[in-house]
Amino acid sequence: MTDRGKLLSKSNFLLGCDCPVKLKYFKSGYPSLNNLNSFLEFFADGGFMVEALARALFDDGVWVVPQAGETPEQATARLMAVPGDGVWFEPTFVVNDMLVRVDILQRKDDVLRLIEVKAKSFDSSESETPFRGKREGILSGWREYLLDIAFQTDVLELAYPKMQVVPELCLVDTSKTCLEEAIFNKVELIIDKDPGSTGPRAIYHGDIAALRSQHFLGFLNVRLEVDELIATVRSQSNSLLKIAADPTIALDPPISSKCRDCEYRKIDSSRNGFAECWGALAAGDPHIVDLFGAGLLADAAGNSKEGVNWLIKNGISKLVEIPPKIIDQNKSTGKRQIRQLECTKTGAEWVDPLLKDELDACEYPLHFVDFETSRLAVPYHKGMQPYEQIAFQFSCHTILKLGDKELQHTEWINVDDAFPSFHFASALRDAVGETGTIFVWSDFEQNTLRDIRRQMTSYNHADKKIATWIDEIVPDRKDGGRVQDLLELCREHYYHPQMGGSMSIKYVLPAIWGSNEELWRDPWFAKYFRESLDGALDPYSALTGLILEAERSNIADEDAKEVAVEAVRDGIGAMRTYQEMMYGLSRNDAKHRDAVKKMLLQYCELDTAAMVIIWKHWMSRLASAK
Repeated sequence: MTDRGKLLSKSNFLLGCDCPVKLKYFKSGYPSLNNLNSFLEFFADGGFMVEALARALFDDGVWVVPQAGETPEQATARLMAVPGDGVWFEPTFVVNDMLVRVDILQRKDDVLRLIEVKAKSFDSSESETPFRGKREGILSGWREYLLDIAFQTDVLELAYPKMQVVPELCLVDTSKTCLEEAIFNKVELIIDKDPGSTGPRAIYHGDIAALRSQHFLGFLNVRLEVDELIATVRSQSNSLLKIAADPTIALDPPISSKCRDCEYRKIDSSRNGFAECWGALAAGDPHIVDLFGAGLLADAAGNSKEGVNWLIKNGISKLVEIPPKIIDQNKSTGKRQIRQLECTKTGAEWVDPLLKDELDACEYPLHFVDFETSRLAVPYHKGMQPYEQIAFQFSCHTILKLGDKELQHTEWINVDDAFPSFHFASALRDAVGETGTIFVWSDFEQNTLRDIRRQMTSYNHADKKIATWIDEIVPDRKDGGRVQDLLELCREHYYHPQMGGSMSIKYVLPAIWGSNEELWRDPWFAKYFRESLDGALDPYSALTGLILEAERSNIADEDAKEVAVEAVRDGIGAMRTYQEMMYGLSRNDAKHRDAVKKMLLQYCELDTAAMVIIWKHWMSRLASAK
């Protein structure tokens, strides 16, 4: 019997295309950060919803479910041995130690229609074939998707050499408007798994006949692209099959700046893939790949983007040993790199005196604002387009005047099954009023308000006062608006060694919080203090969840007495949690919905409190520097 662990699946193939050493580590069972990646989990669920809609269009489709003692590929062979046309969901094929599980396979006469369903979007009004650029080459953003289906096509043609295979990508067409039968609440996630699959089960329970004229899916023939890539796929498959068969095989790791985000890095285990790839050069802490914009470094000869390779060749892995001569200090990236290098060497933070002028120019009241939004392939409400954004929550901390002892907090969250963005904008106007500076972290909030303003026009929303108000506040403070981006100020005027190469608030807050004990005792922020071995726990890590008694009928374990409601700690987690609250398994459980709502409010409140903490730290440091 074939050792299934030695087979090369399509996910193995794509992993190996990204980096063959990653396939080696995967097949060897190395621990990976991807196992805990909420970003991947969120978008995987979105993919399952799109698949549910696609399968609903083939109401004669049959799930491939193995009988006792059967493998999935044996079950597939049994069902397809029956003569005649047919449609199968999740059929599995194993040929020459390559394994593929096809989303949807349709047989008609001597043609096999291979359909790969993706939550990837395209706009059919712009191009019927979005895969190619002006020079007719395959665009990099589509290459992985096309390699995926080319690998499947190759295996299927080996399995059925006398049949014609027509490969198609089923994609989300954002030019289409979603009607009643193609919206989110027509697709349900349930706790058991898809037959023959490893993912969550998603089922469509709307009007299938109506769905045929209302769906937003596009089925694109990619035979030309597959033919262009097939030689590469076969060559790559041959190489990767050797790794799958023997993951102990010696490989020369292609180390580079890309390794910074490797899922096999920062693993607290003796089996650390990053450490094995880099060998003696893994020891740098902070490492050269942690330099801000490390991939843009030039080498000593001035060759652009060759700096990391030059450092590797010269045996340099510690960030503090990067020679300043290879940094272009005439560019903004280079200036930031030099600042990171200097602060890392000294261990001291840097606060630019010019930051004081920027902060003093801001007008009271000061409003610190954060939004939570969601955009899904399957829209929440009819009339929307796929991946159209909704704004479902905001938090606002306000300091009314200079020296004010009170920190006010306002929050809003949508809990109704209705398009929320216009109510969101109205509540936001009530919170921040007509005066004062609005602090944000990045331009996300401004772009969200611009998006709502466009929606007001496209949906003929009648509130002209809100529209005018958005137009007036959205520009930057320097351009006559009310918004000041703290991320922009951080980029130009602040650095802390604990931030590494990141300017995410999730890095800036812990760096500041851990080094300023006065903040721990500040009445505004004391509730976020949790003692740790190093002094104070990162406030995001200190957020707590809730434990509820298990009363829901959909709890799989009948012996379960408690249900944990996890704390939300990042923006993707907030989107995922909102989706669960509104349309998930617990949507009819009032107690659970209330607990989830509390987790969302807790997280968003910290996001704006974090900005106040950073602002107050900056003001304190600038005052003491006089």
